[in-house]
Amino acid sequence: MGLELVNGSLGGILRVTTSTPEKREHVHAGRISFAGGGERDIYASNIQVADLNALNAVLAVIKWKKLRGFYRDLEGEHHSSYTTDGNMLLNEDQA
Repeated sequence: MGLELVNGSLGGILRVTTSTPEKREHVHAGRISFAGGGERDIYASNIQVADLNALNAVLAVIKWKKLRGFYRDLEGEHHSSYTTDGNMLLNEDQA
């Protein structure tokens, strides 16, 4: 998750990046960052982060269930991002 706090309002982008044996070059191309929270770690200080963390986890579980055949997967996306301010879910890196 990439989150920011502006004027007391939390916003940002949630991300689900999937790596499979058939498709993982997008992961090695920098899709996943392991950077810390920085000086102002809103992940540790803002209770609303729990809501977004829960949503991000559900999106990851749905993707896993798509891979296992529980849900139909017409796009075969391996990277999805959800923006909080526009309520948009975008899919990329199709298989």
